[in-house]
This record gives sequence, C-alpha cells and structure tokens, in this order.
Amino acid sequence: MQDKEKIGIVLATYNPQLEYFYKQIKSIQNQTWQNWICHIVDDCSKPEYQTEIQKIIENDSRFIYHFHSHNLKHYYNFERGLQYCVQDPSITAIAFSDQDDIWQTEKLEILITELRSEQMLLVHSDLELINSYDEIIHPSTWNFEGRNPEKATMELLLLRNVVTGCSLLFCTSLLTYILPFPQGNEVGLHHDWWVALVAIQKGKIGHIRQPLVRYRLHSSNAVGAMQNAGNFYTELMLWFRKKYRITGKSYLIHCNLSKAFQARFYQQLDSSWSNPFDDRRLDFGWAVFKLCYQSLKVGYRSEGIALRILIFKILFDIQRVQNYIFKVLPIFQATKSNIQNK
Repeated sequence: MQDKEKIGIVLATYNPQLEYFYKQIKSIQNQTWQNWICHIVDDCSKPEYQTEIQKIIENDSRFIYHFHSHNLKHYYNFERGLQYCVQDPSITAIAFSDQDDIWQTEKLEILITELRSEQMLLVHSDLELINSYDEIIHPSTWNFEGRNPEKATMELLLLRNVVTGCSLLFCTSLLTYILPFPQGNEVGLHHDWWVALVAIQKGKIGHIRQPLVRYRLHSSNAVGAMQNAGNFYTELMLWFRKKYRITGKSYLIHCNLSKAFQARFYQQLDSSWSNPFDDRRLDFGWAVFKLCYQSLKVGYRSEGIALRILIFKILFDIQRVQNYIFKVLPIFQATKSNIQNK
C-alpha cells in the first residue's frame, strides 16, 4: 500500500505564529507514512511571514508553497488548496492541516490503513487538546465537547458537525462532489463540515477514538473547542453571555448549508427526504423538534443546538405569518369598505 498510496496534504496559512508553524511542519515530516505531498496555501500573509515560511520548508521538496495576493479566509482558502490536489492524479487521499497543531507520528498511517481496510470514504480521529505551551488541557476533544460521532446520520450531521478538519482523511474520489464549495457569506461556513456531509451522503465515515492530533487552543484560533458544546446548559450560558440577544444567525447558517446540500444532491436523495431547516416550509419548527428528539434518543448530544435553532425557526415563521397578515389586511379592509358602500 505504501508504494501506491500518495496522500495530499492541504495546509492553510495566514500570518502563522512561527514557533507553532515550525512544530507542525516537523510533525508532518516525522510521519511514519512518508509518501505524501503538502500544498501550503497561503492566504495573503505579510511579506515577513512569507519569507519565514519558505525558510522553514526550503530543504524539503515535498512542501510546495503557494502564495496568494487575495485574502479569501479559511473556508475558501482550503477550497483553493483542494484545486492543487486535483491537478495531481497520483494523490489518492487528502488530509487537511492547520498551521499551529502537532500531528502524532502515526497519524497518516493509521488513517490511511483504516480508510482502506474498512472501505470508508472518510475517516477522522479524536484530538488531544493542548495550550500555547504544548501542555495537555484535555486528553480527548470528543469527551471534552461531548461529541458522539459514531451516532452521526446525514440529518444529525446537518445539525452539528462532529468532524474536525485537521483530523480527517478522505478519498480523492469525493472531490467530484465536494468541489466547488457552496458559495455565500463565509461566516458559518466550514470546509470540514461540508466535506463530512458529502462523505456521509456518498458512503461510510470511520471514527477513530484514538487522538491523532494535538489540537492547540489559543487566542488566534479560527475555530476552537468548547466544553460540553451542544447541550442545553452550554447553549443557555452562551445566550446569557450575549445578553439574551436573538439574531437568528445560527438558523440561517443551518438553513443555507442544508439548502446547498439539497441542491448538490437532490437527484440522489431519497424521495421521502425533506430538509429539516427549510425556510420555505411553515411548520413552526416541527422538523427541527423531531431532529432534537432524534439527537436525544440516539445520544448525539446536540439537543441544545437543536433547541436554539427551533426557537429561531418558530420566530421566523411567526414573522412570516405577521407579514402575510399585514399584507392581506389592507386588501380585506378595502374589500369590506366597498361592500358597505354599495
């Protein structure tokens, strides 16, 4: 397998903390699986960072550096990186890398072995949480956040992403369905969430409980980890910190993502499948409520997220009804007045 399998790594950078970046590069070089190529996709870093990045990788030809003069932010930057992998037909599997983590030495070997032996389309692992000094915060991100990824279904994955980008490996055969990424406002869009959704739609996802990444938490994280994310109490505390503001942003994120998913796979979805976050259906959150019950029943541990979206969906539908009444009421009053005048 080692001779045949070439792994493509997409490493996204933007003004990296150089100490962390160096450690990430060394951890990739120290992989027991050595047949890989790493495309470093830089999202318009400052010149001094570009220079240092190139110095760190200059003695290893397996690192290919791509500088871009237009900043796209992390979501579209990873999409840009996948385009480089498309151009190399010898790549059979693809991994994502952040600029500040540390990979366990056997990460790629364990992932590729699981991917092939179990005939998966995507595999991902648990992660060890570390701080700025490489000290362990928690030995398991999945336990820390309350993730139960083995319980994931397509619908539950639409509710909550449990697949972290830097821990996954997927078959290049998925690229046909992954690219292009759904377009839209980059806020709330995540490359790993989209890739995981595509994978679970097209086949099987493998879950490895062994932490294969040392996932660094610090102030500059684009996306971090939150203890007991998704449960009722955590969601309530988040709402409290936001001073009980209701913006509906999270509902719109789920709505837009599920629309993009449905548009991409509408010909392949079962005829009975319906989008639980469809903003065109006036159901006052009934579909989301059923998803909340499903999460509770199987132990997916995302009922708090479902409840938050349910509240937004109810408010959204009430607003639609009010708008309809205000639109129809003047017509009704005008008709009534005409009848009375006759």
